[in-house]
Amino acid sequence: MQPVDDNDRTDRPSALRRYGPITAVLIVIALVVGVSVVTGGGDDGDTGAADDEAAAPTGELPDGVVTWSMAQDQGLDATFPETCDTESGRVAIPFFFRTECVADMEGDDNGGATADGVTGDTIKIVAWLPNEDDPVFGLVRQALGISDSIDEVRATYEGLVEIFQRYYQAYGRTVELEFVEASGSMLDPVAARADAVAAAEKQPFAVLGGPLLANVWTEELHDRGIVCMACPGISDPEPSAFGLQPSLGQVRKHVAAYVSTKLAGKPAEFAGEALQDDERVFGLLYQAQTDADEESAGRLVDELADAGVDVAETVTYPLDPGRAQELAASAIARFKEAGVTSVIIRADPITAPAFSNEATKQDWFPEWVLAAYPFTDASTFGRTFDQDQWTHAFGISFLPPASEPTITPPYQLYEWYFGEPPPADDALILIYPQVALFFTGLEYAGPNLTVENLRDGLFAFPPTPRAVTQPSLDYGTELWGRDDYAGIDDMVELWWDPTAEGPDETGQEGTGLYRYANGGMRYMPDDYTDALDVFDPDNAVTQITNPPEAEVPPDYPSPASG
Repeated sequence: MQPVDDNDRTDRPSALRRYGPITAVLIVIALVVGVSVVTGGGDDGDTGAADDEAAAPTGELPDGVVTWSMAQDQGLDATFPETCDTESGRVAIPFFFRTECVADMEGDDNGGATADGVTGDTIKIVAWLPNEDDPVFGLVRQALGISDSIDEVRATYEGLVEIFQRYYQAYGRTVELEFVEASGSMLDPVAARADAVAAAEKQPFAVLGGPLLANVWTEELHDRGIVCMACPGISDPEPSAFGLQPSLGQVRKHVAAYVSTKLAGKPAEFAGEALQDDERVFGLLYQAQTDADEESAGRLVDELADAGVDVAETVTYPLDPGRAQELAASAIARFKEAGVTSVIIRADPITAPAFSNEATKQDWFPEWVLAAYPFTDASTFGRTFDQDQWTHAFGISFLPPASEPTITPPYQLYEWYFGEPPPADDALILIYPQVALFFTGLEYAGPNLTVENLRDGLFAFPPTPRAVTQPSLDYGTELWGRDDYAGIDDMVELWWDPTAEGPDETGQEGTGLYRYANGGMRYMPDDYTDALDVFDPDNAVTQITNPPEAEVPPDYPSPASG
C-alpha cells in the first residue's frame, strides 16, 4: 500500500466547522449510526472472520510493556491480571474488540509522577460536557430525539471509566475523572478556547472529547502538551491529538483505488438510459471553502491520474446555500459540455440537492459516485436529493450500516457489567470511544506514562479487527507508511435504493435508504476488485439488526450477578 502524501496534515482539520449551526446535527448523525473506537484484536484480513487469539503488536512498545503474545513468543516469565482470559490471551470481557492481556509491571515502582496529571497512584483526566442551556445542543437533542441529560452523560462517563479501570492494565494507578462543562455554544470559538484553558487548569494528563469547533479547542490543549483523545482534528497533531475520522489523504487513496479498479474503462451502466452505453467519463464535484480545500481537490485529481483515471471536468464550489441554484446551473452545464457520464461527488448535503435538482432540470442523468463525504452518505439527507437522480448514486463511505443501540458493543458491555442499561443510552455511542481509546493507550504506554509513550503505545497497537458492525482503526505507520493520527481506515460500498422503507439515522420512518453491499463488508484500498456489487438487493442491508455470529464475543460471568 502506498503512503499518504507528505502534506496530508495540512488538510486534516474537519470541514464540518464551516457548516454553521447545522453542524451540530450533522456530526451527531454521523456518530450515532455507529462510528466508535473499537479496541483490541488484530486484522486477519477477512472481514467478519472470528479470531480469538491475541494479536501481536505491530511496532516497538515502550519499556515495561509485555503483552500476552510477547510473553508466549519469547517465553517470558510474566504475571498477568486475574482479568486475563488465559485461553485466548485477551481481556475477559464479552467484547469482540477487547485488547489482548498486558502483564503486570515488575516490582512496585511505576515511576511515580512521570508527567503532568500523573502520580504514582493516580492519573487525572478531564471529559468535556456540553452546556445544558446551549441552543445548539438543544437543537441536536430535539432533532435526534436524544433525551439524555448532562447528569446522565456524566454518570455514563463514570461508569465506562469504572469498567475499563477494572479490566485494563493501569500499572497500579487509578484514573480520576473530572469534567468541564461548556461555557457557551458548541460552535462558539471564544467559549471553546476558554473551556480548553479551564480544562488545562485542572492539570490533567488527558482530555476526552470537545466542542465541535475543532481546531480552537484541540490546538489550545495541544500547545499545552495535553493529550486529546477523540478530539476534533488539527493540522499538526504530533504527539498528542488523536482523531476518529479518516484523514483526507486516506479518503483520496480509497477514492482513487475504487474508481480505477471498479469503474474506469467500462460503460456507465448505472447512469440514465442516454448515457449507459458510453464509456465512463469522470467529473469531480468538490465542496471547497478554503485554499486548502482547493488544493485537496487538485490532489484527488492527481491521485486519480496516477491510477490511470482522467477527470474531464472539475467543479469546486463554496458553501453558500443562498447561491446553490446559481452554482448548480453552472456546474451541471460544464459537466454536460465535457461529456461527463459519472460525477465523483464530495459535496455537502445542504447544497448538493440543488445540483441533483438542476441535473434533472437539464435532462441529464449521470452516475453519482459517492466519495466518502460525511452526511451526503446518510439516508437522512439522501431523501432530500432529487430521487430521479439519486437512483443512480453509489460509492463508498466510512460509516457502517446503522444499528440498534442495544446491539452495539458499548451498550452490551455496560449492561453486562452493571446489570442495567447505561444512563445516557442515546449518547453512549458518542462518549464511549474517548474512554476506550484512552485506556487502550494507557496499557500500551507502560508504567512510565508520558505523552510520548502513550503515542508510541497506540502506534504499536495492531489495527482493530475487520468487522461489519464497526470500522477498523489504526494509529501509527503500519497501514499508511507514515505517522497517522487519524482513526478509521476502511470503507464500505453502498448505493441508494429509492424504494426501500424504514427508519433513517434519526429514527424517522420513510422511503429511500442507503443499502450496503455484501452485507456491509468493509475494504482497504488494496481490497477492491473489479466486481461491482451495487444495485443488487439480494446481499445488501440497510441496517444491522443482529451482529454477525463471528462478531459475537464469548460470554463471561457478569460482575452485576455477584
